[in-house]
Order: sequence, then C-alpha cells, then structure tokens
Amino acid sequence: MNNHRARGLAALHKSVLALAVFCWFWLALYAWEIVFLMPVIGLPWNYAFVAAVAVFTATFGATEGYDQFLSRNSWGRFAVAAKKANFQLAIIAFFVFAAYFATEVKETSRLFLGFFIGTSWPCLILLNFITPGVLNKLLNPPEKKRLSVILGNGKSLDSMKDWIDQHSSKGFQFAGVFITSREAPSNLTLPVLGHYSLLSDFLSQHDVHQVVVVPDEHIDKWIPLVSDFSHRNGCRVLIYNSLSSYFESSLVFVEESGRQFFSLQNEPLESPFNQMTKRLFDLAFSLPFLVFVFPFFMLLVGVFQRLQSPGPLFFKQERVGMGGRKFVIWKFRSMNYQPKDERERDESKQAQPNDARVFAFGRFMRRFSIDELPQFINVIQGQMSLVGPRPYLAEHDHLFQRDYKAYRVRQFVKPGVTGPAQCRGLRGEFTDPELVRKRIEMDFDYVGSWSFWLDCEIVLRTLRQVVFPPKTAY
Repeated sequence: MNNHRARGLAALHKSVLALAVFCWFWLALYAWEIVFLMPVIGLPWNYAFVAAVAVFTATFGATEGYDQFLSRNSWGRFAVAAKKANFQLAIIAFFVFAAYFATEVKETSRLFLGFFIGTSWPCLILLNFITPGVLNKLLNPPEKKRLSVILGNGKSLDSMKDWIDQHSSKGFQFAGVFITSREAPSNLTLPVLGHYSLLSDFLSQHDVHQVVVVPDEHIDKWIPLVSDFSHRNGCRVLIYNSLSSYFESSLVFVEESGRQFFSLQNEPLESPFNQMTKRLFDLAFSLPFLVFVFPFFMLLVGVFQRLQSPGPLFFKQERVGMGGRKFVIWKFRSMNYQPKDERERDESKQAQPNDARVFAFGRFMRRFSIDELPQFINVIQGQMSLVGPRPYLAEHDHLFQRDYKAYRVRQFVKPGVTGPAQCRGLRGEFTDPELVRKRIEMDFDYVGSWSFWLDCEIVLRTLRQVVFPPKTAY
C-alpha cells in the first residue's frame, strides 16, 4: 500500500477511535447520572479528554496491517480486533487513573471510572472490527477503481503475476501491459497493448492513474521516454525494485552525501534525535527506580538469600551486547552459590523446571522477574536499554549466529531489560527452534520499526507479563 495512503488510513482510524471514546464518555456519564442516579463526578472534561488521548496513543501503528486484516475471515478479524482493544483499554485505564491520582478531586467516583473503562471494551472491539472495512469501502468504492498500465519485457512481467493479482484487489485495475522488447509475457491474462512507444497515445486517450515500470537490462534506453510520456499526461510512475527478489528483508531507500542507496535494514535508531529520546526514556525510568525502589528489593532479596542460600547478593555474567561487544550483566542471585570451577561449568546451562540449583525464593524471583531488576544498573552505565533485544550468552550467541541468517542485525541496538519477544511471553529456556526463530524475528522487526510509542507499548505489555507470568517463567 502507498505509504501516504497507509498513514492517512492510520490517522483516520485513530481519529475515529478517539472521537468514539470521547463521545462514549459522555454517554456513560449521562447513564451514570440519569439512569442509575449515581453521584456526579468532578472535572468530567478532563477525563473525557484524557481518555481520547489515551486511545489515540494506543492506536499508533494500528492500521499498518490493513491489507492483512481485511484478508482474514470474520473470526480472524474479530480476534485481532479484540487483541487491539485489550491493549487500548489498558492504556485508557492507565491514563484515566493517572489523571485521577494527579487531580485528587474528591467528587470523582472511582466506581464511575471503572464503569466507563469496562463499558469501553466492547465498543473498542466493535470499532476495531468494523472501521477498517468501512474506511476501505468509503475510500475505495468499486466505482473508484484506479486504472493502471504495467510496462516491461515478457520475462520481467511474468515475474509480477502474483503481485498484479493481489494489487487488483486493493483499488487498482490494470488496463494491460506495454512491452519493451519483442518478447511478450506468457503467464499474464492482461492484454498486450503494444510496444512502449505507443504509451503516449494510450495515456492521452484514457484516464490512467499510474504507470508501473518493471526494469530490465535495457531500461536505460527506454525509461527516459516512458517517464516523459507519463509526466506529460499527468500519470504517476511506480518503479519496481527488482533487487528486492534477492533478499528476504525489504530494502530501505537512503541518501548519503547526495547519493541514493538501498539499505537492507531500516534503522530509526541511527537518528541522533531518536537515540537521545530513547536514552532520556531509559534514564527517566532507571534513575527513580534505583534511588527509591531498588534498595527495598536489595534488602528483601538479601534477607531471603541469607536464610535460604548464603552467598553474594548479585550474580554477574558476561553477555553479548550492541555490536557484538561483551559486557557484564547484573542480576540478583537466584541459584545456590557454587565454587568458581563448578559455577563456570554450569554457567551456560539454562534453568529448567524444578531446577535443583534454584533455591525457594530464587524460584519466586525468577517467576516474577525480580532477579532481572539489577539490570537497571546496566542501563545507567549505558550498556543496556530499558527496551531492546535480550542479550544472550556468548555460547548461545555463536550458535544462533551460525543457524540464523542476519542474526547480528539484532545487535544494531543496545540489548534491553525487556524486549519485543519477552513482553509477549517468549522467554525462558531455548527448547523449541521455532520459538527461537520467532524471538529473533521479533528482534529484527524491533530494530527496523523502533519508535518511542513502541517502547511504551513493550513496557506496558511487560508489566502484564510480570503480574501474570507465562509457564516458561522458571
């Protein structure tokens, strides 16, 4: 989908949800006061605005998968809509109750806020379910099909058959193909409209929205003429990137010192501004935690270690970080203290269910991720970030690098205390190669699609995982 159209749909989706939540707040307030005869709340405009901002924030990136969403069956769309609504509701609850505790207006009923948040859930599911289809029908009605022509040699056009079939269902229809050589396509059902030299006459006689160009080895001979024909007749030109077929990942357009290149990886965190934003986000969380909260956990863990498994408070281990550089990670010790030679022998062995090395309170710490809290020290030191791909042992890192292509891409950014896989319950022992592959793919996606809001989402999802840990947390 065209990037501008995708961003436009995303903005419309967010606006619809924000407006709906804002209106629903007043309907819920009316029902609360008139129907249920419950007391009025204070500062209603504040809460209505905060709820709308919350759902707008929660829907960043909500429409990036419109095409995939609309291709699902009804139950599949409902499942995705419910998943999005759950996250959006969590953000609304966080924002609304943060506003409540910030204002401390005595007239405000927490019961009403709970009523509003609870009743918003089915509304969000419904809107997430129907909004993509409604927007698609309004903005891409059958009568608004945009006519396109495609241009290339026979072989290159045959290679585009699947794309043409898919693209035809997304608001485009192809009038036919123009060929740049004597060889005509053999697999396409589209009519051959002639040699590319006839393109100008065809464009002047038909309302063509766009000309799709598929490069071949002789493109330098005909592309200037095709571009001139298209511009003279007010047509958009879309040039297929033929290099993309050689790579699994999407190529990213970049410009360096006035020259244009393709990169194999989008890297938002190459931007100094994004780096500064992420670092400030890390410090805003880590400094208050280490000053006000961490000492309590040090005392608590120290007492239970002294009672159940005397030894050092912290466990330090070498891990692989950004750029493949090694660093020492901090954790609360959750296993029985061992002599140095035994400890080095067992260091790369991952914890298993009912592992005899883990003492009783250590098992509790591991389940609720308390043992990971000292890693905020690594964040302050700049070795780790609050969010990022999790750092692995050098032994595991070497194995993954051997088995998974482009594995080192995940090391383009700092490792995180939590990450995109961990916040979705993919953590613990490496037992299933398929789950390991999913973890690494999620790390790749994170590196290429980082945003401040994505970090916020991962932190909120992680809080849920901490409170309700998965079965793999041991």
